[in-house]
Amino acid sequence: MSKTPPTSDGWSVEAKFDGYRVLARLSKGRARLITRNGNDWTDKLASVAKAVEGLGLAEGWLDGEIVVLKDDGGQDFNALQNAIDHAKNEAITYFLFDAPYLGGYDLRAVPLFERRAVLKAVVERKPNPRIRFSDDFPAPPAEVLEAACAMKLEGVIVKRRDAPYASTRSDTWLKLKCSLRQEFVIGGYTDRSNSTKEIGNLFLGVYDGGQLRYVGAMGTGWSLATARELKQKLQKREIEATPFETGSTKQSRWTKLVAGTEHWVRPDLVAEVSFAEWTPEGHLRHASFQRLRSDKPPRSIVREEASEPPTKQKGPVMKAVASKKTADQRLVSGIKVSSPDRVIDPSTGATKLDLVRYYDSVAEFILPHLKGRPVSLVRGPSGIGGELFFQKHMDAKIAGVTVLDAKLDPGHAPLIAIDTKEALLSAAQFNTIEFHTWNATARSIDKPDRMVFDLDPGEGVSWAHVQEAAALTHTMLDELGLVSFLKTSGGKGLHVVVPLSPSADGDTVKGFSQAVVQHLATTVPDRFVAKSGPSNRVGKIFVDYLRNGHGATTAVAFSARARPGLGVSIPVSWDALDALQSSSQWTIASARDYLPFEKFDPWARYTKSRQTLTVAMKRLCFKP
Repeated sequence: MSKTPPTSDGWSVEAKFDGYRVLARLSKGRARLITRNGNDWTDKLASVAKAVEGLGLAEGWLDGEIVVLKDDGGQDFNALQNAIDHAKNEAITYFLFDAPYLGGYDLRAVPLFERRAVLKAVVERKPNPRIRFSDDFPAPPAEVLEAACAMKLEGVIVKRRDAPYASTRSDTWLKLKCSLRQEFVIGGYTDRSNSTKEIGNLFLGVYDGGQLRYVGAMGTGWSLATARELKQKLQKREIEATPFETGSTKQSRWTKLVAGTEHWVRPDLVAEVSFAEWTPEGHLRHASFQRLRSDKPPRSIVREEASEPPTKQKGPVMKAVASKKTADQRLVSGIKVSSPDRVIDPSTGATKLDLVRYYDSVAEFILPHLKGRPVSLVRGPSGIGGELFFQKHMDAKIAGVTVLDAKLDPGHAPLIAIDTKEALLSAAQFNTIEFHTWNATARSIDKPDRMVFDLDPGEGVSWAHVQEAAALTHTMLDELGLVSFLKTSGGKGLHVVVPLSPSADGDTVKGFSQAVVQHLATTVPDRFVAKSGPSNRVGKIFVDYLRNGHGATTAVAFSARARPGLGVSIPVSWDALDALQSSSQWTIASARDYLPFEKFDPWARYTKSRQTLTVAMKRLCFKP
């Protein structure tokens, strides 16, 4: 990544805003505002959302930053925080600079300059002083940066004009700063010498190799009120031991002077800090507090490097800063990824590191579907085009993976479960592409707590017929008195899942599911077939009831699939069935961006819908 203003013609220059980056999601004309961390701020920014709706768009995603402008054209971050916290949104201006989706079209692969041209037209069609387009400056980046520094602005952003949209850090966007200023994680503090109600100093760190590394102390930049506010926040986070890596604070003469007076805290607060320079020992010199940042995850904070611009010019000394991770790029939430650049999906160029990062981003969604349940791993050391291994027993050490009681599967090595984020990412690092789970938990291994109908289309079956088959299956289950839930498989078909109370044994559940499939095949023979095998389902759909046998597994919700494109199995509502474009509509590249915009969990009732088969078996005249 370049650390100086680029000199080629392929870059555009925009203002660097001093606010919060926010993504606006428009659905049926209604807007929702989501931060980069996936937090829904629509209620906090109600008037901003209303202004976005005034653009007249039915569908779309808009990318931009909210700021509060001063009378002189500058920006006031403190006023922005007050405007958010006190719901005085009228002071906020939303600058838009990109549009990954518009009017039902996916524009992420479209060059930046074309996306921005469309976005500018949208903004100018219905002018609103609250919603503005972030114009670029028609001058070389170095000249714009010099002018920004002369005006005592923070810096500028330069972007490749032909770049596709990226939701993560990319070398197609460069942050160029006039002075040294970045975010640091707060790991401790001292009290003010003459007042225990205020902080005296903050201990700062950055993540490096998965560890929080101490980079120095800071004792200035805040008001009396801010010093007291910081003390209140930090007191609630106090811990006994230092959060910094062992020995990292011993290098500092300052920490020796305050030894015994420091308070260590959980490293979950981020401070934006300006400073003069980095010392040869890697510490800050003349650091000054600017503000707290709630929009940046602590684990994302790494050291940023600085260098001089490429040409010497008259005027103030300018330093260009590009966000460059000095931490090991192969580390994902503390898990080191071997062979990170190995391509596992030639159709998209997706790498092993991309897959591990995907699982890291959806851990909170997938883990509830994995915990306490025997799991089978589909591993692909050579990617989806090589040999795939199906592993359900512990035959190799995988960090964090739970080894279940050997009595659950007599005569074999112990079954395994994925109960933590560490286990999830370790398995992905171990070349796991897919995660499949049993229909029963380890606590009630012989009593399934769900029943799965896997709609598997044969050759020649259209997607519309798959959707129709899912609707018919749903209707039949409703008539039997069974609540069911829908998810994409990430492959070709759809999964219909029926939550159960763990009361009936596995043979009963499998037998009943087979009876349901036979009834569907008898009632609608031109759509369904009750026999497996490619030749039996040409032009028809086999509803796979074999998924309900003891020890059989199904791809878990949010699992990637080892198919071209790396589609993902995503829970959806029945109301969304008609709008689905395919079962692999979401992939590891798009699923995480989609999830924050789902305001209502389509499976919210799943865990509360435990039901028995007693009534359904009577209605179907099924006898186990």
